[in-house]
Amino acid sequence: MDFRGNENEPLLKVQQIPQQQRPKWIGTRVKVMTYAMINTIALLIAGSAQTQYIYAYVKQHDATNNSTTKSNKSESKNVSKTCDVNGTSDDKIQAISADWSWYITLAEYGIAIPFIIFIGPMVDRIGRKPVLLWNLSLMTLSFAVKTLTIYFKLNLYYFLVGFAIEGLSGTFSTFSIASCALLADTTSKGNDRTIVMVIYDAVIGLGAFISFIGTGYLIEFTGFIYPFAISGGIFFFFTILVAITLDDSLVHRETTSRIQVSVFLGQIFSLCTKVENISRGVSYILIYLLIFFIYNMPSSGSITTIFTLSSPFCWSSEKIGWFSAVSSIVVFVGGTAILKILQTCFKNIKDELVVIFGLLSSVASYIIFGLSTTDHMIYESAGVGILKILPTPLIKAILSRAVHQDKQGALFSNIYLLDTVCTIFGSTLFNNIYHHTVTLHKGFVFFVMAGFPFIALVMMIFVTCKTYSTRDPVELDIDNPQIQNSDTPS
Repeated sequence: MDFRGNENEPLLKVQQIPQQQRPKWIGTRVKVMTYAMINTIALLIAGSAQTQYIYAYVKQHDATNNSTTKSNKSESKNVSKTCDVNGTSDDKIQAISADWSWYITLAEYGIAIPFIIFIGPMVDRIGRKPVLLWNLSLMTLSFAVKTLTIYFKLNLYYFLVGFAIEGLSGTFSTFSIASCALLADTTSKGNDRTIVMVIYDAVIGLGAFISFIGTGYLIEFTGFIYPFAISGGIFFFFTILVAITLDDSLVHRETTSRIQVSVFLGQIFSLCTKVENISRGVSYILIYLLIFFIYNMPSSGSITTIFTLSSPFCWSSEKIGWFSAVSSIVVFVGGTAILKILQTCFKNIKDELVVIFGLLSSVASYIIFGLSTTDHMIYESAGVGILKILPTPLIKAILSRAVHQDKQGALFSNIYLLDTVCTIFGSTLFNNIYHHTVTLHKGFVFFVMAGFPFIALVMMIFVTCKTYSTRDPVELDIDNPQIQNSDTPS
């Protein structure tokens, strides 16, 4: 089966595509990295303010806090400075805030699931650029609704509408599916693809660093309106930037045949149902997807913020911003640097072994965070977790090398579909655990979170040992039509 062309296209044209487009591909890779940073900044300027706004809203409207309505600016300044050391009222506020974080997750990611299923095959069918433009346009509308909700001091239910619109865009998952497909188009197999996938996540970390620092001061001095308004403005101009500057890397696109939803439901899983689409067994793909699912189950972002806003920490918006920023640099940039050092000094080191190191780092980080009673222990948890970002991009790179080039969109749809399901189940599980254990031990939920990377670690060790004891040293190159069709007369 020929993946590169059809009987009416000369083979020479197909073979010359990589050589002819290599300079453009390098440019596309840089553009994707730049887009990733801009997208992260736009998301996290408001994203880091989201949980703090919910906490402030609940605190202001709680039955035990019936003071007169404050201005938006005063509300943001008092959110952490009135921390209840005794804990009775503050525990209740934390529990209600955790519930609202869960509702928002359900509204956003629950709606996103069918769109992620549909968008993955669309990335392979119509190209990467149209999908990016769809995502960014709806993200702009989403943040406009959130900004108006805060400006007019509407009920939090209206806040959910903005997240529902974000769900229609496919959330950050749609952006990542198209971006990762672009990166897969522009890289060869081996360490090249591995390091590019990790650098992609590191660039996201750099964008997070910029966002978190700025947002902390922005909330402290201006309130919650400006972070959301700025995010909406960035997405608006970002949409225009992508429309003007991005050249789609998908060479063969289908744009004339009719789109059928039933066909797309089959195409998203076609990388496993058709053996010609993969170079390893179906079980290999499914096992690594399962490890990815288990590892990404914990959803600790909002809980971590609520945890540090409350006693005994009582962190301000500025401090939360600085901690989030520094921990992002430590995890994303530090983890990437360590990976590159390992690849340089130990040329035969396998991605699977680095994944194991990352899982160990994640388990230790969660446990220390759950035991934290002082600021220094929280800082130590961030340092110990320096490698915890590596499993996700490395598993994506491992799977990307095992799947045909024309099925990258379907692969990343599966990955980010699992990531979305993880977010929903993780938010449901851990926010409810935090709600019911906050009065017993606030850090208990982080011990539960540590159990998931530990399970993934045990599975990874077992699979790695079994794989390397039976691995065929020569793998089929499914991206080379001459090898794929070696038994077929030309």
